[in-house]
Amino acid sequence: MKHHILGLATALTLLASAAGAADLPPGATPALAGPAARPTIGVDEIRPGQTGYGLSVFTGTEPERFEVEIVGVLRNAGPGLNYILGRLSGKGLEKSGVSSGMSGSPVFIDGRLAGAVAFSWPFSHEAIAGITPIAEMRRLSTLGGGAPQMPLPPPPVELTDLRAGRIPKGLLERELRRLQPQLPLEARAGVHWAISGLGESSQALLRAALGSTAPAGRVAEGGSGDLVPGGAVAAVLAEGDFQMSAVGTVTDRYGDQVLAFGHPFLGLGPIRVPMAAAEVVTVLSNSYSSFKISNLGKTLGAFEQDRKVGIQGRIGQTAEMTPVTVRIAGVGNQLHTYHSRIADVPLYAPMLIGSSVLSGLESASYTAGAQSVDLEIRLRLRGHGELKVRQSFDGDSAGVDVAGYVLAIAGYLTQNSFEKVSFEEVSVDVTQSPQPRAATLTAARADRAVVYPGDRVGLSLDLVAWRGERFRRSMELTLPVDLPAGRYSLIVGDGSSIDAARLAMAPAPPATFAQALDFLRSLHSRRELVVLGVHGDAGLSVAGEILPRLPASVRSLWSAAGAGAAIPLRVTVAQEHREEVDVPVDGAIRIDLEVRHRGKGPA
Repeated sequence: MKHHILGLATALTLLASAAGAADLPPGATPALAGPAARPTIGVDEIRPGQTGYGLSVFTGTEPERFEVEIVGVLRNAGPGLNYILGRLSGKGLEKSGVSSGMSGSPVFIDGRLAGAVAFSWPFSHEAIAGITPIAEMRRLSTLGGGAPQMPLPPPPVELTDLRAGRIPKGLLERELRRLQPQLPLEARAGVHWAISGLGESSQALLRAALGSTAPAGRVAEGGSGDLVPGGAVAAVLAEGDFQMSAVGTVTDRYGDQVLAFGHPFLGLGPIRVPMAAAEVVTVLSNSYSSFKISNLGKTLGAFEQDRKVGIQGRIGQTAEMTPVTVRIAGVGNQLHTYHSRIADVPLYAPMLIGSSVLSGLESASYTAGAQSVDLEIRLRLRGHGELKVRQSFDGDSAGVDVAGYVLAIAGYLTQNSFEKVSFEEVSVDVTQSPQPRAATLTAARADRAVVYPGDRVGLSLDLVAWRGERFRRSMELTLPVDLPAGRYSLIVGDGSSIDAARLAMAPAPPATFAQALDFLRSLHSRRELVVLGVHGDAGLSVAGEILPRLPASVRSLWSAAGAGAAIPLRVTVAQEHREEVDVPVDGAIRIDLEVRHRGKGPA
């Protein structure tokens, strides 16, 4: 029977080839090589009770036939969109229902292509599928490729929150939820997410975000793969030690054009992600939604359109990917290195980088339980050089917090409001300790209370280690030579606390991407002790720049320029001093000094 079915598919292809390219969408250009377009049947010709068949892969790479009975047509189920409803049978579908991974499976009525299996309903007792009409899908070939044009949403974490260290809990899970296609009728898309290289925590986050995921592997070296109607196809977001792809089915192929899924992948419109063949290992029956377990095959082209009726790609096209390296120095000082490549999709690249970090931590060691983690991120930006950021985390959620912080930094860059930014390379180094190490700053004092401009002042800091041991650290700094007489405050603390304090005292929202990049480069780590010297001279924050110690007349002129033109500042940050420390520190303390000028009494 299987040979008969494949023979029928081949006969249809030959018949279509003889008919030429008459069924190509208006404006589409036939390719010089590859199959011609198949004959189609329109929605207006569809009637309840009609029977036909579909093609999908249930094991291996060869499409196999299943039966279809038309239930009816849902007209205007979405704006200007109709769906065909079909009851599927054969190949165990009566038991499994419509499985994730069948999305895109072509359906033929009267020997003509009607559309693509696109969605079903969880917990359904019957294999009832929504079928996207082929006429809607073929229009995708007329739209042309190009970079995504949709406006990006605001960054997942704003710059002020980054500097203040306010990273929301659950950020990674929230961003992962964007991967779930939004469909009408409370239906579930028939695509499945094929994942490998993830630990249990990462998989749990994905299951919570997507409903279900399936394990995936790689096709053996030398394994063949092609994209044919009914064959498995993958839209690849990440490959390598960490792998994430959406696997569905090819609906149609003519010339170099490939249509698949019958519903959106990410819903981004123009897109550029790798298009790969896939191999189905088996179909796993599940009471919620059955799914295929797949291996990822070789990349054969790139997807260019991602719309509500499906995705379109072309054989032979390429899609750039960004190399991501994650190095984990785990417990016992064993170094583990993981290499991946992620698709150049600005909205999802931060989530993919954060997931790579969490996956690396789980693979090398663990993410839950009391621990301490030092992080260094190096992001090479196209046209803007390298950004390096360091931070430290302590506590039971340190592993997930690291992933969220990496996501937040990368998300601000790719979704900033100033200009388009992409990554050339990403490198993340994580050093893990088996217990928290943060020390709490409890007291600070200067070696004298009265000082003069240019003096060298000694500071003594009292700290309490994680296990309660007390210790002391000394610092010295030289005061600016142009300090005015009066009170001068030293704010000493860990880098993150001082960043937050500085932001509160001297806010300077960036007005250009260069300023935003400088802002990120100025972030301090909790492995740094930082001292800010502050006095009471007023100034202004204008267009991302701090203008300190301005005369009242100048401040009045800026204020007269209009609301929002300048932010008044009540203090001036006169100096900054920082020193590396062996362990992370928490806390900040203010020390007040009196500045006098030589030859003068108290002000």
